[in-house]
Amino acid sequence: MEIAARFELKYILSHAERDALLGSFPGRVLPDTLGGPTGHYPVVSLYCDSADRKCYWEAWRGVPSRRKLRLRLYGTKDGAIPAATFIEIKHRDGGAGAKRRVQLPLEQAIAFANGEAAKELAPEDARILAEAQRLIADEGFRPACVIRYDRQAYRLVDEAGHEQLRLTFDQGIRCRFEGLTPRTEDDGCALPVLAAGQCLMEVKGATAAPFDFASTLSALGIFPRPFSKYSESVRLYGATPALSTS
Repeated sequence: MEIAARFELKYILSHAERDALLGSFPGRVLPDTLGGPTGHYPVVSLYCDSADRKCYWEAWRGVPSRRKLRLRLYGTKDGAIPAATFIEIKHRDGGAGAKRRVQLPLEQAIAFANGEAAKELAPEDARILAEAQRLIADEGFRPACVIRYDRQAYRLVDEAGHEQLRLTFDQGIRCRFEGLTPRTEDDGCALPVLAAGQCLMEVKGATAAPFDFASTLSALGIFPRPFSKYSESVRLYGATPALSTS
């Protein structure tokens, strides 16, 4: 499945700033129930990279067109939120981004990330996995880091109830660089990626953010900044081979 190109802006907020922002739109910020009845769910990601940290350095350089390969797990151990695992490619091209993903059983997805061939799939899924396979075979992508966090997802709607933006707030972001076999609701990540009391807000939409939302952010002193959970994890804790000048 391919998710259409969209803009995506990121912000580092305190919990107080998050609450002030959400309180500025009474009746217009609704839980995104795709993640469960409250819009709250855990996310576990296995990021893949080359031995020389190609993904990390391309993000650091600001390479306009770049791809990121990850395995993403949703769900809870008790089954209240059904488990689901996806192989995902995030493709950034300038200011726009697109996501392509294929759902696989967890064991098959882990095996694929470690270089095993995927079983026969529908043509549209086979095309996406072929792209992922090229990153694994040609770029040497392999499991590099597990990241786990708790996400609260919302939809910002207009007065008529039409969705304008998707807002997500990720907190408790933690990582590890060993034991790279992720589990549903993984509790094995101990290294904090953000300071206590902070969260990451992602704002996603097909067109520009509505004026009232943008002006509220400005009034609250909340401004976007580049941020990658994987890149920040590598910067803080992971070995980063020297940047190639070639």
